[in-house]
Amino acid sequence: MAAVILGSLSISSVHAAAQSAATQRPQGIVSDWTHHHLLFPYTTDASVMAKLQNDPRWRQSWYLQHRESWWPEFRRRRHWKGVGRDWSVPLGTAFYQPLFDSTFTFTVGPQSGFGVLTSADLGGGQLLATAGTLDVTGGSNLGTYSLYPGGPGITISPAGAFQIDNLVFPAQDPPVDFYGLLFLGGGLEVNLWGNSLDNYSFYVYDTGSASYITTVTSNGTVTPTVSSAPDPGGGMDFPAKYAFNINQAPSCTNDFVVMGIPTSRAVLTQANIIGLNNLYSNASGTGFCPTTGPTVMFAYTSGIGQVPASVVISQSGQQVAYIENVPGNSFFHVLTIGTTGTNGTSATSPVAPGAGGGNNAVDSRLRLSPDGGTTNQSSTNAPFVVFTSNDANDVAYMTTYDLSGAGSGYLYKINNIFNGSTPTIVWSVPITAVPSTPVYDNVSNKIFFTDSAGRIDYVVDSGASPTVFYGPTVAPGSTSQNAVIVDAARQVVYASFNSDGTNAVVVQAPTTLASTVSVPVGTATTTYTGPYLPDFNHAWYTGSGTPMMFVAGTGTGTQPTLYGVGFTGGVMNSTATSSTALATGTADSSPVSEFYNSTLAKDFLFVGVTDNCIATTQGGTSGCIMSLDITGGFPTVNASTTALPATGGVSGIIPDNNSSLPEASSVYYVTKTGSTLVKATQSALQ
Repeated sequence: MAAVILGSLSISSVHAAAQSAATQRPQGIVSDWTHHHLLFPYTTDASVMAKLQNDPRWRQSWYLQHRESWWPEFRRRRHWKGVGRDWSVPLGTAFYQPLFDSTFTFTVGPQSGFGVLTSADLGGGQLLATAGTLDVTGGSNLGTYSLYPGGPGITISPAGAFQIDNLVFPAQDPPVDFYGLLFLGGGLEVNLWGNSLDNYSFYVYDTGSASYITTVTSNGTVTPTVSSAPDPGGGMDFPAKYAFNINQAPSCTNDFVVMGIPTSRAVLTQANIIGLNNLYSNASGTGFCPTTGPTVMFAYTSGIGQVPASVVISQSGQQVAYIENVPGNSFFHVLTIGTTGTNGTSATSPVAPGAGGGNNAVDSRLRLSPDGGTTNQSSTNAPFVVFTSNDANDVAYMTTYDLSGAGSGYLYKINNIFNGSTPTIVWSVPITAVPSTPVYDNVSNKIFFTDSAGRIDYVVDSGASPTVFYGPTVAPGSTSQNAVIVDAARQVVYASFNSDGTNAVVVQAPTTLASTVSVPVGTATTTYTGPYLPDFNHAWYTGSGTPMMFVAGTGTGTQPTLYGVGFTGGVMNSTATSSTALATGTADSSPVSEFYNSTLAKDFLFVGVTDNCIATTQGGTSGCIMSLDITGGFPTVNASTTALPATGGVSGIIPDNNSSLPEASSVYYVTKTGSTLVKATQSALQ
């Protein structure tokens, strides 16, 4: 293999070092959401490279950028076959688009109180409340009630007293429709609904006496305060993929993909986290793995709440870290995957870790509260795990939030992540706004996040009581909190916001936050929380050619549009170079994911939309995932663009590999409607 210089290391030297290490332990590679947010492009700065090479994530990312060095005994052949679906696995009842969390107050006759809702985007302006609580503070029936799941179609309440559909319309008034929301608690069913502008009803049905005990139909008000949910926003959650040993053949048993499921677990009928192996298979049984589809490696009911955001796999592939969210509470988990007994057979036939089926899984659970429980905090965010050489000293950073008032939150540092000990909170830092998922940069020793005040902030991890540095407001009035991208080599941060008052924007700043450059990427919107994660072309990563950033912006506000943004001397240009619509009408988009296929010498960009897909001749008109060729610069996107149907759009997209093996060059994603984990061939190369 010819040596290709990357900073101070070559492909041959990095690969030789990995092969030497592989004689002692397998060379496993994790591919998860963090590798889309912490980037390591080419640099000639020796001092920066010295720091980067000490970070195990640098080596992981290097291999993800040089997949031609994987599985060296297999010869690759040039043949592009486009995108085709290998398999899909249902994940039960789940909604992969918690578009917003909202707080609301209500006054209906003598009844008054407040509530919190988490919702999913159904398209066409409809939102479905999927979790939440109602606190009645005035009148009768005082207390806290939990949202009863139902809808989007009309559903009958458990006692048969009410018709409900749990639909909300935050951009309109009234925010609750004729059938309204149902909450349960203490043997009571509480139905809150609106039948005309500012005319709401409040009913309570006592299931014990089988009678209505409160009926209020006088004019009342329900006032929503919509705050876009932190990551995953409208689709920021990613599957996580683990390759057991890149110096040998792919492993049907040990290579796996894992996904959290954003629905509250049911002990016997619904998992909230699932893992699959036998990935390199297809329905006809002709793949590299001799099965007719993937096998459920584990399906667990972990805690009682949802796992709504991305998960992180340990370097050994034996453990998974994630956050469980219960409305008003959140918990950090480190799960050791079971290897004995029964570990669940499907998303709707799960078991409990370490209990059901006699498995030996271990689920360590830590409540995310700065004072041990008095202060309750929600979190739909993902943990950022800082890898060390052997997992012994791994730590993680994560954020929680409270939507009351103007919104607030906390940043936490947790230790004992993957070393077998019980995770504990090292420190927590209060934040004066709702924070995004954090991203840690080893070079600057800073943890970066955006907040609901439209800022990019950071905390320097030094000492037991660090403080927050709040950056300047770059998106006044913005409510979206999308995780930043950190360019560790060039010490630059990128952040996206759905509104600066006029436009949706992407902002570039040095890690000092001493200055900023902003580029408009569509009209400001509060309907969706994008633009989501940008990505960059191969030239940006290698330092050879013309660098360009790609982002699925908002277009007219609700029409997803791909923008290409250039650079001048490393500084992002303040206007987009090119743009093209990704949909023919109202829709949301996914994050974009770049993948350079070295065998074909082609650069590809993957992106999905929730509705009105422009690739009508490839199964469009509703949601889809598209494959765009950006080798020569900005792509052409039209009705004939390579695409696959994807009902309701897709989550974050994980490109898998560059291999001649059947089913080994793929992308992984989840369809948001119907909730299926999908593996689709991005390049068959055979």
